Amino acid sequence: MGKRMVMFDVVFYVVFPIMLWHALRSPVGEYGAMLICTVPGAVYTVYRYWRIRKVQWFGTFLIVNLAVSTLLNIFAGSALQMLWNDVWYSIVLSVFFLVTVVVKRPLLLYFSLDFVEMQGAPRSVMKRRFLERDVFSLFQWITVGFALRDGLLAAIKAYLIVRYDVEAFDRAIVIREVIGWGITILCMLGFVRISKIISERENRHHST
Repeated sequence: MGKRMVMFDVVFYVVFPIMLWHALRSPVGEYGAMLICTVPGAVYTVYRYWRIRKVQWFGTFLIVNLAVSTLLNIFAGSALQMLWNDVWYSIVLSVFFLVTVVVKRPLLLYFSLDFVEMQGAPRSVMKRRFLERDVFSLFQWITVGFALRDGLLAAIKAYLIVRYDVEAFDRAIVIREVIGWGITILCMLGFVRISKIISERENRHHST
């Protein structure tokens, strides 16, 4: 399932947009081509939401993120402004993730609760385990990792726009996916550590 998800992400978020960008920018213009390029990713995001629509926090985040991104793109008015809107929105997301850390409500903890509940684990029990000090601190750092991802993407996108203007579009698509998955893989190590801590405590509990 993980390999399929990576493949679908690459196809809908990278391959289709880049193909459409190069095929349509001359016939429909740069701004029109950019808007059309967002359609495959939007459709795929809605499909993912439909597949996991019982997931409370993560599903809500997906659909709100899609709605805000779509509105920013539609009201941008130009290809260049659309690129800059993406930079500012990445900064907003980065700050949002950091705020959840500061108020001690790391968003990745609640995403994880959604997924363990989908797998049949009692949400209330898992929440107590996730709130234990050493586990909770890992969720804090994982959420910081996602904040850094969006902040880094914003900085790189801004640099590309300043240097390449609208030609930054396809470059930003590839870099976004590379950095996104790179940070995600690092954060997965944190999830592995969390799983190990919880398993060790369960084993000690059963042995006493």
